[in-house]
Amino acid sequence: MSGALLEVDGLEVFFGSGGERGSEVQALHGVSFEVQPGEIVGLVGESGSGKTVTSLALMGLLDPRTSRVQGAARLDGEPLWDDDGRLRAHVDVPMAMVFQEPMTALDPVFRIGHQLVETLRRRQRVSRREAMARAAELLDQVGIPDPKARLRSYPHELSGGMRQRVVIALALACSPRLLIADEPTTAVDATIQAQLLELISDLARKEGMGVLFVTHDLGVVAEACHRMITMYAGRVIESGTVADVLARPLHPYTGGLLAALPAPEHRGGRLPTIPGVVPAPGRAVEGCVFADRCAHKEPPCSVVPDLRELDGGRRVRCVRAEQLRLTGSRT
Repeated sequence: MSGALLEVDGLEVFFGSGGERGSEVQALHGVSFEVQPGEIVGLVGESGSGKTVTSLALMGLLDPRTSRVQGAARLDGEPLWDDDGRLRAHVDVPMAMVFQEPMTALDPVFRIGHQLVETLRRRQRVSRREAMARAAELLDQVGIPDPKARLRSYPHELSGGMRQRVVIALALACSPRLLIADEPTTAVDATIQAQLLELISDLARKEGMGVLFVTHDLGVVAEACHRMITMYAGRVIESGTVADVLARPLHPYTGGLLAALPAPEHRGGRLPTIPGVVPAPGRAVEGCVFADRCAHKEPPCSVVPDLRELDGGRRVRCVRAEQLRLTGSRT
């Protein structure tokens, strides 16, 4: 795709003690993808698949004393990292992140207004009066009623859904071109989840902001995302438009995730599961990294598969993708 907002090319992350390369464990393996302006891209997979490590690496939030980043990433055509994998011009990079649990993202000892004002003054160099007015506008923008009064509230005085809206407002205070949302709806009920998804979708559409939506919930992906990327064991194994992937997954892992979704025929019984677990980072694997858990394993799977591009912009890391006819979502 041309004109991408975010371009990630060959992202690799290594964890180890004191930077000793011989003792490092590789967590990400050549991760590449793009996010277009105004597009919401879902990054999906089980825990341990590499979703959060990818987002933390992009934000420059990995501890350089115990991690090493390789590869390239560009935002609006500008490199995100220096040659040593450190985030360039950290304060001025136009991206922000929303975390899963708002109580860990908000300082419990400061009022909401103070936290928004300090963020605005640091990022936009405005007066305290201007920052306070803008803070109220941001709370109103994310759907918080009586925003001027809420500026005087402490985080514990707000509901979980309200706190998550405040976290989104804090992210917007940075005027981001790219928003990374890491499981932002997990800790709220279904009604609040729907409201937050609508809010993020509206912001992407109106502001032209790209969104990388990290989640394990395929229902959220179906509702909010334009494209989806499936990750497994630190690798991208499938990508495409949400409509295409949900209708006909090409990788057995994506097919297994879809098969595990609740459906009327499963009522009263056990949901299908994918046997086994995601291999631990650093574990040596011969051939396809998913082969040990795959019901479609054949001798060709002993070869390490490349991430291939097929017709329609679909990408898949499976040597049998064209032969398989996996069942898509029926929900």
